[in-house]
Amino acid sequence: MSLQSDSTPDWPQQATETIVGLVDNVKHKTTQPATKAVRAIVYGIVIVILGVPAVIMLLVGIVHLLSQIASSIGLGVWLVYLILGLIFTIAGWAFWRKRVE
Repeated sequence: MSLQSDSTPDWPQQATETIVGLVDNVKHKTTQPATKAVRAIVYGIVIVILGVPAVIMLLVGIVHLLSQIASSIGLGVWLVYLILGLIFTIAGWAFWRKRVE
């Protein structure tokens, strides 16, 4: 005759499952959001570090290309600078109006 019958619960297994469930719950509520936030910050920094020089090089290339086109068709380069200056001035003015004070 065994001391433990089939109807008695296996309390060590239940305790282990409860503890594992609590740990998983804490991990789900703390570690995963923190990991997502840190991942977003790192990707954002990488995008900014690579994006700013890329945009600057793109703008320099556009200005150079437009200058070459303007000089090849007999227009002055000042026209390219005037048009781009107007574009950037209008864009800056629009951003200035949308700023939060």
